[in-house]
Amino acid sequence: MLKKIKTEDLVLGMYFSGFEAAWLDHPFWKNKFLLKSDSELRQAHASGIPYCWIDTERGLDVDEADDGGDGGDELPAQDEASVVPELPDLPPGPDIDTTLMDAVALRETAKKATKAMFSEARLGKALDMERCVTVVEEIAGAVLQSPNGTLSVLRLKMADEYTYLHSVAVCALMVALGRTLGLDENACREAGLGGFLHDVGKAFLSHELLNKPGKLTDEEFSQVKKHPELGYKYLSLDPNVPDYARDVCLHHHEKMDGNGYPDALRSGQISLYARMAAICDVYDALTSDRPYKRAWDPAEAISSMASWNGHFDRAMFLAFVKTLGIYPVGSIVKLESGRTGFVIRQNAQDLTRPVLKVFRYNDNMEMSDTEILDLMATPEADTIVARGGEEWARLSHLDTMQLLSTGTPA
Repeated sequence: MLKKIKTEDLVLGMYFSGFEAAWLDHPFWKNKFLLKSDSELRQAHASGIPYCWIDTERGLDVDEADDGGDGGDELPAQDEASVVPELPDLPPGPDIDTTLMDAVALRETAKKATKAMFSEARLGKALDMERCVTVVEEIAGAVLQSPNGTLSVLRLKMADEYTYLHSVAVCALMVALGRTLGLDENACREAGLGGFLHDVGKAFLSHELLNKPGKLTDEEFSQVKKHPELGYKYLSLDPNVPDYARDVCLHHHEKMDGNGYPDALRSGQISLYARMAAICDVYDALTSDRPYKRAWDPAEAISSMASWNGHFDRAMFLAFVKTLGIYPVGSIVKLESGRTGFVIRQNAQDLTRPVLKVFRYNDNMEMSDTEILDLMATPEADTIVARGGEEWARLSHLDTMQLLSTGTPA
């Protein structure tokens, strides 16, 4: 039985089942566990979050705590700790943070629309532009209103969802980048539509080719490189598709030094939206799980992309870094204290000092010493000394924890 209580009423022996707040905003790594240490209790009381939930069937109730019960041997045994905690069964209501809930619902709507778009293309059917524009409008509106949370949710994907959710993610990233570049809302939506349609040409490539687990042969790669032209040809059949969207589809693999494809365009020959798409497309591809590779750590991806001379519009790439931060949300970083940090928010005043959820862990992936740490507000408390490196392969799934406050599985 879940029961909502004041956080200040928590005592040892209660079975904690989640704060009435987003996972990113509370100090615990786990969302459900038996309160049995003074340090955990102090962290809860110091969190500043007014309310939380307890499970009265698995631990003390408020009345039992008032009666002086200390739990003792009669308390239910604690479950084995899990790296990914259970989702709290929070009842729906206006008290729950709805931003991420809306983003999760939008993610599913957008995925369905993208699947339908690819299916229609494969069958030779006309593109449903009205549906595409509607989805892009919703994505753009959400990103412009709440960029960090929305981007984090819209970019969540499993390897087998990549083809569809990559289009959604690039759309969202294009809108966010447009905002940083100072584009007006209409231009941001145009950029988003270009991003949403940029990979439609992959609908004409085989599933086996797109999801091959190993390295592509030269012949296979030459087939994949045809997708911009295939997409452009398909979009050109519909007079309702704007010229700028067709251009993004055709030229999102061009490079500033002229070594891209299909037309080997150079710097000034590449349109604004196509230059934006080149950055957003590569970043999302690098930081996504694929059948042939694990996702890169976001900060590692930003660092690597910065070293690719001649690939991206430099000024635009710097704007992209400003959009996401040097350590984008979801990055794993090492701290001078020896702890590990999971980036949950940016500090616009100093991109090198984000807000972290910090922890220690042992070889069994048991985590402790967790807290929210704002490196900008308390610079003397700790500092980042390195990106997460090899930990990313073990911890990359932690991005999905941003959904915990919604009660919806990732």
